[in-house]
Amino acid sequence: MAEENVKKIGFFKRIFLSIKEFEQYVILASENISVAIKYLLKLMLIFVFIITSIFMYQFYNSFQKAITYFNESIDEVSFSNGELQIDKGDKKEIINEDSIIPYVLIDTYANEEQIQKYRNDLGGYETGIIILKDKIIYKNGLLSDALEYKYSDIIGIYNIQEFNKQDVSNFINKANNFSSYISIFIAMFISLYIIYTISTIVDVFMLAVLGFIVSRIAGMRMRFKATFNIGIYALTLPILLNVVYIIINNLTGFEIKYFSWMYTTISYIYVIVAILLIKTDFIDKQAELMKIIEEQEKVRQEIISKEEQKKNEEDKNENKDNKEEKKKHKKDEDDGLSDDGLAPQNTK
Repeated sequence: MAEENVKKIGFFKRIFLSIKEFEQYVILASENISVAIKYLLKLMLIFVFIITSIFMYQFYNSFQKAITYFNESIDEVSFSNGELQIDKGDKKEIINEDSIIPYVLIDTYANEEQIQKYRNDLGGYETGIIILKDKIIYKNGLLSDALEYKYSDIIGIYNIQEFNKQDVSNFINKANNFSSYISIFIAMFISLYIIYTISTIVDVFMLAVLGFIVSRIAGMRMRFKATFNIGIYALTLPILLNVVYIIINNLTGFEIKYFSWMYTTISYIYVIVAILLIKTDFIDKQAELMKIIEEQEKVRQEIISKEEQKKNEEDKNENKDNKEEKKKHKKDEDDGLSDDGLAPQNTK
């Protein structure tokens, strides 16, 4: 019956309960783990859709600015024999903190010393790209080290031998359409969904272990499945707050330095409070059960007392009837002797 009630809880109702109704965690913890995982996957769909939409919006604006910059600021582009030349001898550095790629540097005539300096400069940005004569150096916040892509490798994959500025303009115009953005959105959505879901499940396992330890300290023998479910629902508010933070951060640039710590702390607090409330609820139910048992014992004793009283009364009545029966029987015997004319005789 409890499982049926859990299944009837809708998705948005679960969000509300997991954020505001700690008392309901005892129900959510008792459900099948598959139900909780389905809830998490749906929540991640919403989260990743919003995040991908924000990134896509940023990408579109950055791409449009890049097109404008390319058309207006780049005079010459030439690629042949695996080497790229852009505006001979002219280094171009583009820094825009609001862009999806805040640091872009172009120098196709840089020497090794200059390239090393550019690498050092790139280290100061979370994301950036350096375009050189024979390779591209790319850095992303998700990567520990910058990646290098040599043009010679790209030639082998895409069979591009040479191009000029007009060829690049034609390619950009061809790619700058709705279907291309939809394809990019889908690819970005799938990759982010996999990354964020795996990362969140790791967080759930950590919370489940914490919950398992806290339940033992609190004197409860909760199963790991129950603490795993609690960990899933405890992440609801941090995930939603993360969505809000990412939106505000990307639209306004506002930053919270230790937001990741706050994200973790909130989920830990939810797990601990939920388990302690479950323990309190368990104690209250035990107390109610003891009261019920005591009342049942009182009723049983009253029933036994009444039955004994009734039995005593029946025994009394039976004894009384037996005495009357004996008196009547004796009287009948006496009356019988008198009727037969028998009387006691005197002997001399």
